[in-house]
Amino acid sequence: MREKKSVHDKEYALSEVIGFILLLGIIVAAFALWMIYIVPVNGREAEIAQMNFVKDRFTDYKTSLDSLWVNSPYGASWGQDGVTLSTSINLGTGGGNTQAGGLFLPMMNPVGSSATLSVSDNGDNMNISSIGPGDATVQYNQYNMTILQYQSMNNYWIQQTYYYQDGGVFLTQLNGSVCRVAPPISFVNNTNTYSVTITPITLNGVASIGGNGPVRVDTRLKTLTAPVLSTEYWVNTSVTVTNYTAARMWLDMFNSTRRNGGITVTSVAKPCYKFGISSPAAVPGVAFMNITGPAGTCSPDEQTTPDVNLMIQPVSYDVTLNSIVSNLN
Repeated sequence: MREKKSVHDKEYALSEVIGFILLLGIIVAAFALWMIYIVPVNGREAEIAQMNFVKDRFTDYKTSLDSLWVNSPYGASWGQDGVTLSTSINLGTGGGNTQAGGLFLPMMNPVGSSATLSVSDNGDNMNISSIGPGDATVQYNQYNMTILQYQSMNNYWIQQTYYYQDGGVFLTQLNGSVCRVAPPISFVNNTNTYSVTITPITLNGVASIGGNGPVRVDTRLKTLTAPVLSTEYWVNTSVTVTNYTAARMWLDMFNSTRRNGGITVTSVAKPCYKFGISSPAAVPGVAFMNITGPAGTCSPDEQTTPDVNLMIQPVSYDVTLNSIVSNLN
């Protein structure tokens, strides 16, 4: 009897070991499923929310900067010259600050993303030319289209680049580029005349900060220069940008602005416009919009009445980037 009891005790002990191993296997499997499915989903949702935050921040930035030059007309005794606007942008989804949640195991939480915020001149520029009385081509100043750019370094979501350029907000990702908020450019049909109103905006400064903490962006409006006011036979607006994709986006923006302003072709002898773009292989890319007045025919060379009112108001800002210490209470 004593020998049989000993065998029973051994079987009982063995069953406890097997049960523990099975329990451990279930826990490991649960961890694995969490890491494979839940962690990427949480990481993707956090990065999508971060990119939406960046989109809203850039939109607010554009609106704030526009308010400065709109409220500072050239020649007025009052204005916002010298006023500095400040905003902050978080570069990532938290980084190390989110690693201690969920059972205090870093593996239970997604890896925090990071990004780079920079102010740079990548060679993009805008050129405006016209022909008016006297039949002489007037080439206005070449305006540099410097950018404030947020380049994501996402771990679970697609890479996106938001940037502010010439008063507009643009998004670039794998499937192309799109204008989120249009720059202050307008082509308007005033029935007997057309108007071309352009506000070239330049950001002065070169800086770049990377990581996952907050960055402060300080922007100061410089004194406005005198606007260009003239009446021409036709006005040509062109941009030279980094590649064909960006040029295609600018051409789409030109055409949408023209349509919104009521400049359309009703017949061969009626109001006209011409537009074009460089070849897909060309680097840099070029897009243009030529607005010809409603008098005469569609050919700019046959215009006899100056009926395109041109207004160019250059605006310039000084921009600096400042890293913010993120662990202060």
